[in-house]
Amino acid sequence: MLIISISSAKGGVSKTTVTINLAPAYVRQSKKVLMVDFDHNNNCTDYALRDIAVEDIEARNLYHVLTGKKKIEDCIFHTSSGVDIIPATPMLSRIEVELARDPGALLRFHSLLRRLDYDYIVIDTPPSISFALTAALYASEIVICPVSWSRWTIQGYSLLREECLMASQGSGTDIKLLALPSMVTDIECEKLRAVDIWTTTKCHISRNLAIKNCGSSGSELKKDSISWQQFEALAKEIQ
Repeated sequence: MLIISISSAKGGVSKTTVTINLAPAYVRQSKKVLMVDFDHNNNCTDYALRDIAVEDIEARNLYHVLTGKKKIEDCIFHTSSGVDIIPATPMLSRIEVELARDPGALLRFHSLLRRLDYDYIVIDTPPSISFALTAALYASEIVICPVSWSRWTIQGYSLLREECLMASQGSGTDIKLLALPSMVTDIECEKLRAVDIWTTTKCHISRNLAIKNCGSSGSELKKDSISWQQFEALAKEIQ
């Protein structure tokens, strides 16, 4: 099993976009894949489960797993894409208060994920330094940080790097942090690769309206399109 978090301390860098397109790329490799929505804004959940009643999602989701109110297996939803998901609702924001004084919760979540039968687990995290982000990092072996061509990109990455270092020390796992040039032009991608504070992925995700449209409509990328091929390549790189 490989657990991957898609993370950034900066919002608007396409974390959820990467999550919802990377996960099905692994499924197309005949892998068993679980997405975990760790962001109380629950955009990943809305994409994957928009045909599921809100009441059903509210009845079993990540909040219930973290607080021990339900078994993790009971909070997994299956989707037509072949990707399973543990959803989130705005209620997830309450864990900042409820579990902030329970450091053991970080290791318990890691243990819960490890007992599941998946090849890949892809976690969508909140765009802030928080308990939710820390819990996801504790569970992860690889952290992918989408980076765009903007003035605060380096600051957001630097904050995440510090969090990864602390999580590595706390969990005893050597977390590999990679910057993914995302929603960028070819020229912007080359400029980002020249920044010496990070290691970038070999792949990048081009700025493409089709990606945004698929996220809004809840549909998958068109097979063999440029964006589809880029996520296929990313899934092959991150193994």
